Amino acid sequence: IIVVHAQGGPGLELDDAETSNQIVAELGIQSAMYVMVHQVQTKNPMLFTESDITFEQAKEYNLQSVSNLKRVVDFFNNQEGKTVYILGVSYGCLIVQELIATYGADVADGYLILGNRLDVDDVAWQALSEGKFPYHVYDNDGNYTVELENDLEYDTIEERNMGRLLAGLAFNRYTDKLNNASSLSKVTYVYGDRDEVAGALSAQEIQFLNDKGANVILSEGSGHDDAIGDGAGLLKEIFGIE
Repeated sequence: IIVVHAQGGPGLELDDAETSNQIVAELGIQSAMYVMVHQVQTKNPMLFTESDITFEQAKEYNLQSVSNLKRVVDFFNNQEGKTVYILGVSYGCLIVQELIATYGADVADGYLILGNRLDVDDVAWQALSEGKFPYHVYDNDGNYTVELENDLEYDTIEERNMGRLLAGLAFNRYTDKLNNASSLSKVTYVYGDRDEVAGALSAQEIQFLNDKGANVILSEGSGHDDAIGDGAGLLKEIFGIE
């Protein structure tokens, strides 16, 4: 069993050590091989630290990252007897969704997608495209408004570029891009209904996933990190790993 991981962030470093520690030590899973895939910014961080990239450049870099993921998955698919699963976390969810939209759901044997959206709110991705970071503020009924982060630590070349990378996928409407998929039954989608980073899945997104046969799991009352943690705890169950 191979679990190919599209990590979150985006960030400039590959989170291989941290992920391995969590999967092996915390979850106690040792019978699968875990493979971290470089994204453009983890392979070539200097592209993102010296000057601001454009929104159009961000889109192109993201397509390279999707291609990286496809190459790694194909490598293992071409080996006899391998079962290949894909784990997408936060920003990595968008990478995985683009992979499925481009190449189809049969690229892998299963998918676990944790902590993002099919259709990110326009105000959120547009802010990210300008290098600004949105967050979602919830009322007691679970409705949210989108506000912009004003912490100066986010106003650096690196952080602005990471925001643009997010926007370079989040501008897509994946309920449209995935609509031609005959089935998403290989996909398990875990979300928190108090996700302050991505926002909670809308009723329309949930209905779309259900109609396509996906397994949609709500982490009730959870913010971004807690929902991801709950979803990671399902690795054994979803992928049948000992």
